Amino acid sequence: MMKPRSLLLGTSLFAVLATGAIAQEADPARETFLGTITITGTENPKAPTTGFVARSSATTKTGTPILETPYAISVITRDQMDAQGARNLSEAFGYSAGIVTENYGADPRFDSLYLRGFNLENDKFLDGLRLMRSTQYPTSAPAFELYGLERVEVLRGPASLLYGSGTPAGLVNMIQKRAQADGDFTELGFEADSNGSFSAFGDANRVVDDRFAYRITAKAGNTKTDVEEIDNKRAYLGLSASYLLTDSTELEFMASHHDDEPITPTGVPSSLVGQVDGRDLRDFYFGDRSIDDSDRKMTTLSFGLTHDFGNGWKLNNTFRYTKFDWTYHSMYLDAASGTLIDRGIITQREKFESWGTDLRLSGGATTGAVNHALTFGLDAQKFKESAYTGFSTADAIDYANPSRGGLGIGDPWYTADKDVDASQVGLYALDEMSMGNWRATVGLRHEWTDQSGGNVTNYGTTDYARDDRQATGHASLGYLWEGGLFSYLSYGTSYLPQPGFDIDGKVLKPTHGKQWELGLKYEPTAFDGLFTAALYDLRETDRNTSVEKEVDGGTITGTRQIGEARVRGLELEGTAGIGEGWSLKGAYTWTITNITGDDDGNELANTPRHAASLWLQHSFTQGALDGLTLGGGLRHIGERWSSDANTEKLDSVTLLDLGASYEFSEGVIGRLNINNVMDELYISAVGLNSSYYGDGRTVTASLSYKW
Repeated sequence: MMKPRSLLLGTSLFAVLATGAIAQEADPARETFLGTITITGTENPKAPTTGFVARSSATTKTGTPILETPYAISVITRDQMDAQGARNLSEAFGYSAGIVTENYGADPRFDSLYLRGFNLENDKFLDGLRLMRSTQYPTSAPAFELYGLERVEVLRGPASLLYGSGTPAGLVNMIQKRAQADGDFTELGFEADSNGSFSAFGDANRVVDDRFAYRITAKAGNTKTDVEEIDNKRAYLGLSASYLLTDSTELEFMASHHDDEPITPTGVPSSLVGQVDGRDLRDFYFGDRSIDDSDRKMTTLSFGLTHDFGNGWKLNNTFRYTKFDWTYHSMYLDAASGTLIDRGIITQREKFESWGTDLRLSGGATTGAVNHALTFGLDAQKFKESAYTGFSTADAIDYANPSRGGLGIGDPWYTADKDVDASQVGLYALDEMSMGNWRATVGLRHEWTDQSGGNVTNYGTTDYARDDRQATGHASLGYLWEGGLFSYLSYGTSYLPQPGFDIDGKVLKPTHGKQWELGLKYEPTAFDGLFTAALYDLRETDRNTSVEKEVDGGTITGTRQIGEARVRGLELEGTAGIGEGWSLKGAYTWTITNITGDDDGNELANTPRHAASLWLQHSFTQGALDGLTLGGGLRHIGERWSSDANTEKLDSVTLLDLGASYEFSEGVIGRLNINNVMDELYISAVGLNSSYYGDGRTVTASLSYKW
């Protein structure tokens, strides 16, 4: 049963805010202190953005306009998320190039994303600091409430220069809603969908005087999937405050708390797919509510400090503490015999604490005809985790004649106690140079990572101790043409530590990534828009490969790091507000992958050769339809392999989405979204014994009032 304390607290605070008892009129001069001293670009990337088009990104850390940034970057604004009815990170990225979502079907626990052939399970960041769940065998970062975010961004390609260890594919950065200086506002609303989901939400901002503002965001409800029993009762509360200590120093405080109960989806038996009615199978519950339960809590506390020294030099520091605690029991599917499905039970108890900080000094200098935008940074993180995992057998279930309750449960056949204590420190420097229309970037990072702990199972013990030192970098050359066109060639590297030992007993080296990217960006002058194209060649080396070795007259099997993955692709993306109330977001992705070593010659999982999407909407501003917005989109996901072993291929699918909103009176807005309008039946992922269906048709309606 959901604990409603967070919701009650949020409701009480909203009641106070709505009266305006502690709010004052904003001083017009106050509008400048939030953002102006923290960014030198064309807009504040942490403030609300009107429409779909963003011109700057918080992920770059420098404030350089996206147009002149030698990376492939996408920004999903709050307006786009609302228009498309996105309720989680996977839905938010459904119309972005290079990203494949729904990799565990409809999963209320996590946002599972693949980018340029790699799983981003531990490459999700919140306000520029890693939001992690585990450094060893990660199974995805905790899901952050999408309503609590102002925007989400994806940086494609190696990002170790700015963010340290990670996959060579890139990362996702989520930007929380922040206190705003441009006036008071309050939003209250309700939402429900055809699966039986419901929620209430609210967002309130107050400007107290010309130096202080604060904001409170809250949401609570229950999100359900096509399987009614697979749901997530959740309460979220977000707090933000900003205080101008002096005319050049700003202090920011942010906090969030999630209290939810996500149920783990079992998927469906792979052997039944295509053998029984697909829609009945998609809606069937293979678990048991006498077993399935979950209790998850996550709290974050963040502090930010910005100081302007004058003469273009600024100091930015962000610190965050995260506490995570999750206990759950869930069922998984095992072998099947006809309609009789063997099952097991997972018992998991895990908790972690993490501390992270990023300190940056930025400013400008000139040498001859070259202008330098310099950034010097130090970031560090500390992570401590403990977890218990147990696997037990349980009674089978007959799909043709299901019976639940009164389960017979065996003793755990596998147990594991894991403890991890990890730290990471990185020093980085970045020089963004300009000379006339030429742009060049050079960056270098050196990072130290240390880890201790281990995993004790009933089969043996794994030592997690390791010590890595790594240098990574980035270099690019670009040219800003007349008329808003920018072209660039860039090269970047990355690394990712991995656990374990090779066949000779040596600690495994990190995998290493490198990428060449040729890009073209266009920002038209006739209308609001940004169009990008990126052609890249990405490689990850030192991948694990199974080998055999002769020892004392016998043969043993182990690992050598002789594998490689290569990804080549083209990504096209366009976002525009083309006037007369029209807006669009479109993307096309072409990708070729190849693996050497294990699965030699195969393609990477969850990476279609072709994927495309287009969202188009129109807002009426005159006549009887004034206040109405109509939109629709198509998403095509091409054929792709379900695993690196390439034993099963997932069919291509094209999905139709529709959206509409209407402003009944000033501030009163009703929204209706229909995702997967044709109720396409498709498999989005395949596990060991289970297959996972993508979301069926979902109709979502909401009503909100903002004043």
